[in-house]
Amino acid sequence: MRLRAALDNWLAGIVDKGWVVGAAARVFRRDGLDVEASQGWADREEKRKIEHNTIYRIYSMTKPLTAVVVMQLVERGKLSLDQPIADFLPEFAAPRVFVRFDGETPVTEAAQRPITVRHLLTHTSGLSHSFNDGIEPTGALYKRAGLVAGHECADGTVDSLAALSRRIAQIPLAAQPGTRWIYGTSLDIAGRVAEVASGVEFAQLMREQLLAPLRLADTTFQLQAAQKPRLAALYIAAPDAETRRVPPEQIPSWGDEHVVPTGGMGLFSTLADYTRFVRMLMNGGELDGVRVLAESGVRQMMTDQLGPSFGTEPLSGAARFGLGGEVKGLGFGLGGSVLRDAALAGGIGSAGEYSWGGAASTTFWVNRREGLGAVLMTQKLPSGVRPLRDEFRRLVYRSL
Repeated sequence: MRLRAALDNWLAGIVDKGWVVGAAARVFRRDGLDVEASQGWADREEKRKIEHNTIYRIYSMTKPLTAVVVMQLVERGKLSLDQPIADFLPEFAAPRVFVRFDGETPVTEAAQRPITVRHLLTHTSGLSHSFNDGIEPTGALYKRAGLVAGHECADGTVDSLAALSRRIAQIPLAAQPGTRWIYGTSLDIAGRVAEVASGVEFAQLMREQLLAPLRLADTTFQLQAAQKPRLAALYIAAPDAETRRVPPEQIPSWGDEHVVPTGGMGLFSTLADYTRFVRMLMNGGELDGVRVLAESGVRQMMTDQLGPSFGTEPLSGAARFGLGGEVKGLGFGLGGSVLRDAALAGGIGSAGEYSWGGAASTTFWVNRREGLGAVLMTQKLPSGVRPLRDEFRRLVYRSL
């Protein structure tokens, strides 16, 4: 089969070149095509090969799952997309917006409108993150507050989503709500909104409303003892362009007994589990006879929410992090990017294609118009060092 040969050759090539230590991919189509391929190591030093049930840190590929959980609450009437988040989180009742620094002191102004649930799901809330330090000024304020990406709970003062939300609310917004796309902590706060709106702790809510119904047994915020031997090692680009293993003590402590589940980047998953999630999206919210979201909710997720006021390339930050790849013509839906214009993407794909990636170079997309879904799993930091996502996407479309 042409696609299988192409996938095998490409995966073998990126492993042989040292771009990744190991990777696995799965591509499926509505007409029954289903191809899975893998190459290389889950842990090079321990000589553990990539297996069908290897577990990966999916980082920001947590966000689309969080968006589904929020949309379930919209469907149940627990909240609405244009509802101010201050209805649930009083710490955001009067947000301030950064204007400039006066020495080391930030000068701020009042927000002109409330932050809404939709702003959170589209990264237009004005909330930023420590990884934006050097790009926009409030990134430094996150670091100053001890909110360093992936290590927010390191000092023990952030022991819950509630505590994280209160800490984030003390930092001025990077822009007026609804005016700029800024990749930051928005989906983390969306998880807290879901927690308050439902009255159920976020990890439990996700497990009960999404993971258990879809039978995603290996998708979790907290690994069990029996799962840990299947966890892939994490690698990082070294100065010689090869890879080195990240020592366990340098990896954020997600998955241990002290984990604080966040909607933005805390989940572990497998290729099989995430493929089931993507199949559910492909099917309009249903899988194997179990419906987790109305088709109208899925359509909203896969509809560009930004509009022309954000320009033709609103996701410049996504390209910088490698999360949206280098695909042109992208807008943003709820929890993931949406292809606005296939012509700008080199004629590959279809308008409405929904996708996102994770910090360790993972990615997925679902194209309901063409009946096509794809997932790529690996564990290589930082995302975007090599254009793996774009190569994978081109290879799939051109091999079908």
